[in-house]
Amino acid sequence: MSTDRIEVYVDPEGSPYADGSHGYPANDLAHGLALVRARREPGQRAVIWMAGGEYRHHEPVSFTASDSFTAVVATDAANPPVLRGSVRLTGWRPVTVNGVAAYAAPSPRAAARRLYVDGVAAERPRHPREGFLRVEQQEGLDPAGSFVGTLFDGAASFRFAEGDIPELAQERAVEVVVPHYWVQERMPITAIDRDTRTLTSSLRSIFALRDDAAKLFARYWLDNVAERFGEVAGEWYLDATGELVGASGPHVLYLPEPGVDIDALDVRMPVTDAFVTLDGTADAPVREVRFEGVHFAEADFEVVPPAVPPFGVREDPQLPSAGRYAADVQAASTVPAAVRFDFARSCALIGGGIARVGGYGVSLGPGTRGALISGVSFSDLGAGAVRSGGGIDALAAEYNRANEVSDCTIARGGQVYPNAVAVLFQHGSHNVIAHNEISDLLYSGISVGWMWDYLHSPSEGNLIEGNHIHHLGQGLLNDMGGVYLLGIAPGTVVRGNHIHDIECANYGGWGIYLDEGSSHVVIEQNVVHDVSSQAYHQHYGREVIIRDNVWAFGRNGQVSITRPEEHVSFTFHRNIVVGEGMPAFIGYPDHRDLRRFGIDSDLNLFWDATPLDGAVRAANADRSTGPDGRVGFEIVERLDDEWAALGHDRHSITADPLFMDAAARDLRVREGSPAEGLGIRVPDVRGAGPRPVSERRHPLGAPTGIDPFLPTRG
Repeated sequence: MSTDRIEVYVDPEGSPYADGSHGYPANDLAHGLALVRARREPGQRAVIWMAGGEYRHHEPVSFTASDSFTAVVATDAANPPVLRGSVRLTGWRPVTVNGVAAYAAPSPRAAARRLYVDGVAAERPRHPREGFLRVEQQEGLDPAGSFVGTLFDGAASFRFAEGDIPELAQERAVEVVVPHYWVQERMPITAIDRDTRTLTSSLRSIFALRDDAAKLFARYWLDNVAERFGEVAGEWYLDATGELVGASGPHVLYLPEPGVDIDALDVRMPVTDAFVTLDGTADAPVREVRFEGVHFAEADFEVVPPAVPPFGVREDPQLPSAGRYAADVQAASTVPAAVRFDFARSCALIGGGIARVGGYGVSLGPGTRGALISGVSFSDLGAGAVRSGGGIDALAAEYNRANEVSDCTIARGGQVYPNAVAVLFQHGSHNVIAHNEISDLLYSGISVGWMWDYLHSPSEGNLIEGNHIHHLGQGLLNDMGGVYLLGIAPGTVVRGNHIHDIECANYGGWGIYLDEGSSHVVIEQNVVHDVSSQAYHQHYGREVIIRDNVWAFGRNGQVSITRPEEHVSFTFHRNIVVGEGMPAFIGYPDHRDLRRFGIDSDLNLFWDATPLDGAVRAANADRSTGPDGRVGFEIVERLDDEWAALGHDRHSITADPLFMDAAARDLRVREGSPAEGLGIRVPDVRGAGPRPVSERRHPLGAPTGIDPFLPTRG
């Protein structure tokens, strides 16, 4: 069937003078959009067909309300278009730096954090080469003081230990990197006073320079140290002035592996910070702009944006409005993205991919509603894959709702901002995050909600379903979850997710984590196992329903609460809870004493093949800090009998659940499992992760069809 839409063709070998016909294609997306604009009648649909191959894409292309109803589509999914926001470096010449023979080439930028060699991010030289240094003193800070009371006592300077900071030829190019709490600070050096051993940065740390739970001053290392260049093959350094190589202007230094021809390498530096922006307004939103099968690669910021309040947190009134910080309060929530939606309605990014970007892949900015991000491959991300912001007022134009991120593959994120979340939804309702595979990030997998405590939250009715979330954390930061919720969230459901292998630094490597005030949530039919803390953790909240899940093999037990309260924090029915020498419920002999838990727990199946006598179901533990800052974990009170005396788990049983293959982590159960008698709907999460295209049902997911009538094709 023919259409009345405009059809424009684009090809890497096209012409900037072309008319965009099938036989005379344009040469890039910007030209294709210009041709559509020249021909379009108000409201007319258009398709920009993009042939396969690589496109130079050095400036973002902006779509406004007048560009609504435009689809940008790969003509052949097997040979996709790739919009590359980078320049290939050429003109390499041999140089000697630090006594090492290397190569230098002119740089298109005088400031950069990312360089890609044959599609892989190259590392910058760091000091020390392995491990960390430790702050000797932050003025006025007691590292053993109150965790909460000192949290925001950040600083722009600190004293370093004798011998820790080498002489730096280009000290203003160096960043102090501080991983602590649940963030990583990046503090560019502005001055070093060696008499007082004081280092000063242009940015203030958002948090006190202490190592959180360890009650020591913070660990840190130096990134981009010229003096360490040449020690490891494959590293690079940006000589912003050219003085190190005796040249004029910025140069990139690179040390290839022995025997590798530098001219044979594809060495690329990003020169744009974004590929596409959908620039709607409250009065004139962008409608139904979609990208199908298009790949975007290599983007980064020339000037790295500082974190600037307001962050949308309780402490905003106490933070100077002109403050410039080295990290966001949480989740790298202000870091920009390479594809940006603002006041976008029913817009879509389907298939294709976003790779090698310095921040988030996609941002769903204020007023984004009904957007679909589906089937996209995200990889090598400076931050996370998708960040949804928007306003807090559910009745305002800036509020986000009804957006979906589904069937995406998200791998290797947090490479610049480890505290970023793979999929971050702050304020918003009736959103869907479903059937994604999320792996190899350094913080949480999915985060929904942005309101602390029991204050009103507009984040309700959200669905987190069928995701496969694994291998997060890697021991760098704390206070993370495979799925993380924050605030009152009626109607929110966490269902059918497979979560495993979450590793924190000192505390808080949880599978599903409900933080401050999380309430009225249903958590069902998830399988969570092999995490460094507990499989389920609730800071505090009320009336959460937890049913028909498998919680297994948490290193520090399976279920815990930070702040027990008088009301019912959660009901815990018909779950399978399995440990390896670790109890099911864990408390601590202080305000977190397990005997204070306000929960309703029953009809559960408990098991431990190597049980602690008297502590299969319940125990208190001690978490003492060692001299190296590591936080230990030791059972100190075995409380099975007291747990029963409190009326918990009267009808629960302790028996082998008969897993299909516990060693291989196939945690379905065999026929005859005691789970049957308890009425447990044992979850089967083999379908977690991306679904076949034929099973994806979103209304915006149908591909754009080709008009078979040649006249409309040129």
